[in-house]
Amino acid sequence: MPRQQRRSGVATLLIHPDDAAPLGIVAGDDVRVANARGSFFAIADVSDRIRPGVVASTKGQWPSNSKEGTTVNATVDDRDSDMGSGAVYHDNRVRVDRIREKSI
Repeated sequence: MPRQQRRSGVATLLIHPDDAAPLGIVAGDDVRVANARGSFFAIADVSDRIRPGVVASTKGQWPSNSKEGTTVNATVDDRDSDMGSGAVYHDNRVRVDRIREKSI
């Protein structure tokens, strides 16, 4: 539904300032979140609302409305056992990289 899509906006990644600084990430930067399973793109939300060493992104984005057609679910393992093809767990190791040019 268009209303829900507008309301959810673009994917964001909550990252602690102590983790963002060495990566050159500031609030509003485009970032790529990746691991061996896959990746997705988001906008950095640099905040102390999350502890150092942890990043967070919400579920609910539609792949068809996301950059490169992927969401946070791309970074989790074995989505086949979930009826909605979603994540079977909600935490995993990822790498965060700042995207040098604005593209989202």
